[in-house]
Amino acid sequence: MNRHAQHSPTPCGPVDAPEHPRNPPVRRPRLRALAVGLAVVAGMSLAACGSGEDAEAGSGKSVDTLASGAPTGKEPASKDEAQDSAVDAKRPQLRLDTSEEEKQRLADAYNACLQAHGVPMNTKRAAAAGAKQAAPEQGRADAPKYRPAYEACLVKLPLQPPETTPESNPHYADDFRAYVKCLQHKGMKIHLVADTSVSPDGLGWTFDKDTTGTLPESGIAEAEQSCSLEAFGDK
Repeated sequence: MNRHAQHSPTPCGPVDAPEHPRNPPVRRPRLRALAVGLAVVAGMSLAACGSGEDAEAGSGKSVDTLASGAPTGKEPASKDEAQDSAVDAKRPQLRLDTSEEEKQRLADAYNACLQAHGVPMNTKRAAAAGAKQAAPEQGRADAPKYRPAYEACLVKLPLQPPETTPESNPHYADDFRAYVKCLQHKGMKIHLVADTSVSPDGLGWTFDKDTTGTLPESGIAEAEQSCSLEAFGDK
């Protein structure tokens, strides 16, 4: 897993979604990959909607991927990995049924830590959206000089549900396909894509070229939460 990749919020993700240059948070099933697609710059990256390798056909407007900082259960191969595991053990752990309010609280706490450590925040976007806590600015917050801030705040970055990563879920591929089919049945004009930006076995989804009649944005959050529980839960 690429611990040096970063998924940054874009218009296709929450304004205040957490991000980290080593451990991309993902908006899994209702945890929609906070962003999608990576363009690595100096070991860090900026995410932009629409990236990812198509596993079926066509390119889309937005891709959702699954990635996780959850421990894989393997012995650390280096001192850095051992340190990563020690930090991960202290990080908040999201569940498939974690409420949106709790996710928001954890995201705000993480971004507040980054802000306190000097990371530039997109306050204008937060104000326009009525958000209490701003997220880091894209294009500036990924500068190498802010890496120590991200390292210091990593302990506050939530770990994604273990069901939503191929490293900790042996049924991941089947579950994710079921998740995409569930979203399609709820009216979303999307299709499956491969995404190896974080995991070699990663999957995601992207909107179809023709999204006429697709589920409106106001209904996506509920659909994602419902489908994540249906596809990844009850194992």
